[in-house]
Amino acid sequence: MLRKTYLLVLTLIAGLYASTSSAQIFDIKVTNYGGIPLALQTFVDDQIQTAENNINKDFPSGAPDRLMEGMANSSVMAAKGIGTDYASNMSVFLIGGGVGAGADLAKPAGTDSPVSGIGVAPGVIVGFNLGFLDTKSILGMDTDRLNLYFNFMSYDYKKQMGDPGKESEIDLSMLSYGTHVRYDWIKPSGNKILGWGGVKLNFGFEYNKTTFGFKSKLNETINQTATTGEVISGTITGSPEASILASTTSIPLALSTDIQILYFLTVYTGAGVDYNMGQAKGKGLLNGNDSTLTCTGGASCGTTPTITVKPSANLDTTAKVQPFLYRAFAGVQFNLPWTRIFVQVDKSLSNDLIGATAGLRFAF
Repeated sequence: MLRKTYLLVLTLIAGLYASTSSAQIFDIKVTNYGGIPLALQTFVDDQIQTAENNINKDFPSGAPDRLMEGMANSSVMAAKGIGTDYASNMSVFLIGGGVGAGADLAKPAGTDSPVSGIGVAPGVIVGFNLGFLDTKSILGMDTDRLNLYFNFMSYDYKKQMGDPGKESEIDLSMLSYGTHVRYDWIKPSGNKILGWGGVKLNFGFEYNKTTFGFKSKLNETINQTATTGEVISGTITGSPEASILASTTSIPLALSTDIQILYFLTVYTGAGVDYNMGQAKGKGLLNGNDSTLTCTGGASCGTTPTITVKPSANLDTTAKVQPFLYRAFAGVQFNLPWTRIFVQVDKSLSNDLIGATAGLRFAF
């Protein structure tokens, strides 16, 4: 299940890509036109733009500061649901695993990208009911209604794509950990056929760190003939790299409730507020030297001038996460003997952030 989810996240990353964008990561600028006339300079600019689009097609597009903001906020949203439990009815002990994904669905201005950022968070969870303690209460809370959870997971994943000689590689490095406390504030009622889960108070600490690495081989050949007969030709080479590091901390406070139907199905929902810290930082490097194009044929080329182009990167920026996040969430859980399978969706109440979590747990 985790492998399929990571592939889904890579698909979300692919959704950030755009082949024609006015806010691309890597730029190619002409530094010397070699004395060719203005009309031919426009033709050269068009060919450079085509080559630039080809370079950027395997990288996320969007204004770098907006992309970093979306990545930071998505990192926070991805961690919701993997480290706490809303409906498993643990009596003594719980263990399981899951993965969360977040996305900023706001479309970046001036690009073809459908989203402004994505995030991912894996997690293995262990939980305990504190009823085994000698004391009957802690800070006025009954220990048999008090649950404690810990989650941690580190995982790396790579995927290669593209044509031979022009391969692209996406590299994910993920670390997520946290701790949560859940208190059954209002006790459940009903039975396993139809029961209300009461009201649960959830509080915790969540840390999520994700590094997205993008690498590609650049070998763009230009060989185009203008309508006036001039031929512009040459090759732009390099090894473009880009990385985005999103590192965020979130302190969530939420209320939840649930309904159990015919034992096998539980539906739960809730709302919460999160205090968030952290940022996303981007870095881009084209790894390409100055390249030259030649002009041959036609009267405008004269004595075969050399046109010089300079690659540059456009991702070196940092943006902070949104400090407060107000969200609602809902989930469906399938209850098997000692086994729980769940899917959860979180939605920000103030912007276009959305998250999804899926997992498997064993409750005793």
